[in-house]
Amino acid sequence: MKLSKNSNVLIISHFSKRAMEGGGPPQEIRDYLLPKVKRIYYIEHPFPYSKDHRSSMTTYEDGILRKQIFTPEIFGPEALFYILDTLITFYFLIKAWVRFDLCIALDNLNTVSVLPFKKLGLIKKLVFYTIDYTPLRFKNKILNNIYHLIDRVACYNADAIWILSNRMITARKQNGVDTKRSAKNITLPMGANLSRINVLPIEKTNRYDIFFAGILLEKQGVQLILDSLPMIILKIPKVRFIIIGQGEYEQTLKDLTISLKINNHVIFEGFVKNHKDVENILARSAIGVAPYIPSPDNYTFYTDPGKPKLYLGCGLPVVITDVPAIARVIKSQKAGIIADYAAESFTKALVELLSNDALYKTYRENAIKLSKTYNTNTLIAEALDKTN
Repeated sequence: MKLSKNSNVLIISHFSKRAMEGGGPPQEIRDYLLPKVKRIYYIEHPFPYSKDHRSSMTTYEDGILRKQIFTPEIFGPEALFYILDTLITFYFLIKAWVRFDLCIALDNLNTVSVLPFKKLGLIKKLVFYTIDYTPLRFKNKILNNIYHLIDRVACYNADAIWILSNRMITARKQNGVDTKRSAKNITLPMGANLSRINVLPIEKTNRYDIFFAGILLEKQGVQLILDSLPMIILKIPKVRFIIIGQGEYEQTLKDLTISLKINNHVIFEGFVKNHKDVENILARSAIGVAPYIPSPDNYTFYTDPGKPKLYLGCGLPVVITDVPAIARVIKSQKAGIIADYAAESFTKALVELLSNDALYKTYRENAIKLSKTYNTNTLIAEALDKTN
């Protein structure tokens, strides 16, 4: 799709933590388009578990932030949040009352919420960007069925569907999506913004630092690395485990750190607002870990997580479980190691990379090379070209 300096673009997403300088998909798309279009209207809604309960619309013109408006904070049950999201989107778009050349809506509810504006001709091209998908979105069967109904409506009424992984197509077919009625699927995998990352020489990195970045949930598997650390420390006394992120599992992880008596080897950095700062910390580390729990309801199996790409982009070999499709790619390119979800397996992989300098150098060089395949700006440009 061709956009010009006169184009108006709408981006709608949800957030866990509000971060204007975040490196998530909506922010990366926004930053890619800022110098290329006239205006960007950027709408954000909080997930029910977010601490910031305000929705917002930020307006950029000629690449500059011009205006930002917020709703009052909203409290109530989860279902209320999602109902109000649609009404708030209506309010923002009526207030803006602009014809959009392109709307990129992240998730099915945001996509469906703008369909009336598409029917009215206020949105020329609608992209449904699926950044996560799972057959079991809600444990409640009724809610789960509603979720998949909304997803089908989004698939049938969008002009294009951007997906992270082909596994999403297979899963949607199994959940009743008629591919003949569905919009065209265009693969836009997660990546790393290589233009923003400064990869350091090995001698300027902290050779014994292991790194994790992400929301601290049980399914992310950070507890497994903590369980592995006592065994790793015996062989690599200088090892440190740096954790960036917050989440509902954070206190459990901190308690586990204390009980294992590994406080001196674990650093909880908390939430880092500016993604550039995350990248700088990462670039000084040695290894990135992605110990996803291999459970049937882990949406990481169907998606393409950004964490491993971020590690690669910063020059870090990755130790990862065989959950997302990228794990096989990392292994085949010798840019990291697939480990079983077991403390002994992660211990073996991490000690090997931390102690064998020659092996580590090879894997690091391969990680940097593989990251070129996942340059965020290149991937976005290719997806836009395919969106006809």
